[in-house]
Amino acid sequence: MIKKPRTKPLKLLKLEVILQRLVHNHPNSSELQNELAKYTAGYRGEASLDYHLHDLDEDSYIILHDVRLPRDKDKQYYFQIDCLIIHFSFCVLLEVKNLAGDLYFDHQFDQMRRSKNGVDETFPDPVIQVEQQKDHFKRWLNRNQFPLIPLHTLVVITNPKSFITISPRYGNKATQIIRPKHLARIINNLPKLQKQLLTKKDISKITARILKHHQQLNTDLLKTYHIKDSDIKTGVACPFCKHLPMVRKKGTWYCTACFKKSKDAHIQAIQDYAILFDVNVKNKTLRNFLHVHSSTSMKNLLESMDINPSGPTNSATYKLPFPK
Repeated sequence: MIKKPRTKPLKLLKLEVILQRLVHNHPNSSELQNELAKYTAGYRGEASLDYHLHDLDEDSYIILHDVRLPRDKDKQYYFQIDCLIIHFSFCVLLEVKNLAGDLYFDHQFDQMRRSKNGVDETFPDPVIQVEQQKDHFKRWLNRNQFPLIPLHTLVVITNPKSFITISPRYGNKATQIIRPKHLARIINNLPKLQKQLLTKKDISKITARILKHHQQLNTDLLKTYHIKDSDIKTGVACPFCKHLPMVRKKGTWYCTACFKKSKDAHIQAIQDYAILFDVNVKNKTLRNFLHVHSSTSMKNLLESMDINPSGPTNSATYKLPFPK
């Protein structure tokens, strides 16, 4: 049973919004496009795993995607698990890679080398990465006073166009590198103890605590890529042709490029503002971003989304929905 579904990573959402709204010929546009391609490929690779996870008995396994938990009680540092699978007798941590090209797992320097189109790149060894995540998760379980159970790790290479080579001296770690089609079989063949180490109540408590402690990474990409507020095009984007901005007339959004109209195109624009800038916003600020002239109209649009103001009327603040 999936307890935490897979959603688009916040960084990917931010990149999509930035590139849609970024002014033409921004100096960091190419770098942003490359980042978008990389994160889109990673997300697609993880999503492609879902087909194979469905081969697991949903009554025996709990699945949580994209878990980010604190490494210490002060919540100063975090660790990320691509996919966590919980069984009554064990847990499995998955590290998912969707890299095309020739992949070489190097035992000597604890790295993975990728050769593609004549270009060589190195990455941290994903087997070591997921082993580190296992250690962090073990400490997290202990810190939260949950039973300690066997923790297994797997690295899943999802891209069918990758050619995998492993150093002859890589050792037993090589068995942790798998293709998606073997995932369910390997997990089902893990030793299941006759006496279950976790009860249904234990699993419910662990799952609830994970969901409570999960904190997605929220990087300020505007700052990272030196993007000024004036570099971001404002207005409501046309849901059909992406033209900015649409014009609002008599309760409807009109596109001056493709001449189509929409009743709810403002919803995406409001979400864009929350993703790029802040979830807390005043009527006037959001009005300027959406090109809405009337404060009453802006108030009505927000209330139609069940977003209501808090605080005194003359300085009321709205809290916008934010991807979890």
